[in-house]
Amino acid sequence: MSDIVCLAKEAESAGFDSVWATELYRTSFQQLAAVAAETRDIKLGTAVALAFVRSPLITSLTALDLDEVSRGRLILGLGSGAKRTNELWHGLPHGKPVTRIKECIEVIRRVISASHLEDPISFEGEYYDINTRGYHRAFKPERDNVPIYLAGVGAAMTKAAGEVADGYIGHVVCSLRYIREVVTKSLDRGLNSSNKNRNNFTTASIITCAVSKDKKRAKEAARATIAFYSTVRTYEPPFKLHGFEKEAVKIREAFFNRDVEGMIKNVSDDMVDTFAIVGAPGECRKRVKEYMEVLDLPILSAPHYYLDFEEVREYQKAILETFST
Repeated sequence: MSDIVCLAKEAESAGFDSVWATELYRTSFQQLAAVAAETRDIKLGTAVALAFVRSPLITSLTALDLDEVSRGRLILGLGSGAKRTNELWHGLPHGKPVTRIKECIEVIRRVISASHLEDPISFEGEYYDINTRGYHRAFKPERDNVPIYLAGVGAAMTKAAGEVADGYIGHVVCSLRYIREVVTKSLDRGLNSSNKNRNNFTTASIITCAVSKDKKRAKEAARATIAFYSTVRTYEPPFKLHGFEKEAVKIREAFFNRDVEGMIKNVSDDMVDTFAIVGAPGECRKRVKEYMEVLDLPILSAPHYYLDFEEVREYQKAILETFST
């Protein structure tokens, strides 16, 4: 955890817009609480907090607390999570994710904006039936409109982001082509259906970025991260768009056989070039500029799966040095 705090402080000093915390081996909120205490200005984003494994009330209170601790710097990034992990790891029903996430965000907005006021909050939907009668939060919020970004890969969830969220977070496997051909169109449909102004909406995406003069080694590092995400069926649309279905099937087979080497071996060079930014500093800066033609905020992530901490830290430092302002 102390390394995460140091990294965030370095990012702030280097002029980065925001620092984002994932949720798998740690919780997003706890990491950012530690970061909030040691930083002053950099925005703090959850990328992403799992929406269905917490009640909307607990998610709202956690967000309010973290926004207060950080003095109004939180971006609440939410995602539905994958069906398999929600059901097998958390023991919770997944349901219809688009319907459920819309309801969840609506409840969270109401709690954040009004839990400190006198009137109870009520909501009745397919997944949430809530009435906060008898509950009154004794603390005024730092902000009553914490921005909510919704993560998505498929067209339906991406459209939902345009409809109900303040921003969108694309996944590691959302390639530049996928963002152009699928994400942008789906977001536009969502924004138009809700009569929302595109200028008031932020489009972000997480991008695996391995900056190194040793391109072959950097490709191997990125290959491992792509292998990990190839195992999740929820992320299939970008693989289908690029014709990588056969590779994904082989990677999943190796994963269930606990064959990490086989997983990584089946990630082709074309897959690395499609889903990651790899190369010397100048080359990586050029590639990021291409993404910025369609994104407001590229979220650069060093390769990390199946790598030791020292190698991950090396790629994190390279990102800081290459994109420092």
